[in-house]
Amino acid sequence: MADDALRKDLDALKADIAKLREDMAGLTDTMRAAAGERVADAKGRVEERARQAREELGERVDAAMGQGRRLVDEVDQQIGQRPFSSLLTAFGLGFIIAKLLDVGGRR
Repeated sequence: MADDALRKDLDALKADIAKLREDMAGLTDTMRAAAGERVADAKGRVEERARQAREELGERVDAAMGQGRRLVDEVDQQIGQRPFSSLLTAFGLGFIIAKLLDVGGRR
């Protein structure tokens, strides 16, 4: 009888261990799925931030190009209004820059 009781306890213990293994396997699968969802969420957030950064960069580049075009048009308009003054200014600046560069060469 003692052997039967011991065998029943051993069988119950084996069944409990098997159930524990199943539970652990299920828990592992659940955790793996949850981790996969977190990774997918994080990836989605990173992709969204990258898309927003690209859009913002594109907007800034467009704004800078627009401002550059306006400045070029403004300079072009001023040169068109005063061509002789513009020519003299360019000549004077070129002369000053040439003299500044020439001073270093005469030492």
